[in-house]
Amino acid sequence: MSGDRISKAQRWIDLIACLLGRRTPMTVEEIFQAVPAYRLKAGPDGAPHPASVRRMFERDKDELRDLGIPIDTVQFSINYGAERAAGYELRRGALYLPYLRVVEASGTGGAAPSAASADRPTFTRDELEVALGALREAAEIPHSPFAGETRSAYRKLAFDLDSVRERSAVRHLAPPGGAAVGAAARDLSDALRRRKRVEFRYHGMARGEATERDVAPYGLFLENGVWYLVGHDTLRDARRVFHVGRMDDLRVNASAPATPDYEIPGDFSLGDYVERESWQLGDADQAVIARVRFEHPLSLWADRNGYGVLEAEQEDGSAIRTFEVSHVRPFVLWLLGLQGEARPLEPAALVDELRSLAAEIARDHE
Repeated sequence: MSGDRISKAQRWIDLIACLLGRRTPMTVEEIFQAVPAYRLKAGPDGAPHPASVRRMFERDKDELRDLGIPIDTVQFSINYGAERAAGYELRRGALYLPYLRVVEASGTGGAAPSAASADRPTFTRDELEVALGALREAAEIPHSPFAGETRSAYRKLAFDLDSVRERSAVRHLAPPGGAAVGAAARDLSDALRRRKRVEFRYHGMARGEATERDVAPYGLFLENGVWYLVGHDTLRDARRVFHVGRMDDLRVNASAPATPDYEIPGDFSLGDYVERESWQLGDADQAVIARVRFEHPLSLWADRNGYGVLEAEQEDGSAIRTFEVSHVRPFVLWLLGLQGEARPLEPAALVDELRSLAAEIARDHE
């Protein structure tokens, strides 16, 4: 029997079963001996060909990871802790998700979760229906790069519910260039997963010019319908945030596809960026300081919600607050939403932008 006669699907099943059957990580050599397709692929003298077997294993591992099988690369101790070795493991808890437990809402007479089921996620039916509604709406967003995954999550979550309340349909208008942004977000997500560098032409808002960028992606997130990439920018030699819609000619490093180009620093947290306002998501060296007057009582609202930094309080209860603004347009849109109760004082370019945008909106609604 030759290893070439064993199908790829069988190799995958054997590899998964091999890793699941072990409680400790396995070295590459142990995997080659345990999986028949790797063990049987030998030369005329009966000796295995490490290069060809290794290439087959790397392809299988990467393809299984693409399918969602979490094969982890780990470092572990051997020889009673005297040495360190590299290996692979497949944790059961990462592969098999626990069944959901649906209970009646608290106070309706339904049974409370028991201690025996404390390790199972427990939801009320109302909570699940809210989650299903959110997934349904997310799946309908035009050109979403993860629409397929969202629809899959919806089907899995709804499978055991005998009834799902229909909610009013939400109509989403596809933004200009949405298909290209969705494709770019998908490519960036793949580069981030494989830790591959990306290059692109970036059309900056502040300087109004295009520059070539070489970036190591650290994170990708969606904020107010806009995709952003966070990473280390070689041009600035610093971490930067990029508006995906302003990228052009995106290229993912194709050399050594199975080898990471970089490691994400341990002090990086995507949450530090997700919690920022949209006007703060940009190059810090292009930021401007905006001075805004908030009328009373909106001045109290701005203070309680931590918007800007207080510069001065007026006798009539109004207040002047300062903001660090990297993206002018999102900031101006936010000010317009405050219905004239927040007026920019400086810089002049920001004041002009607000007047221009307000006039444009008024013309559109004549």
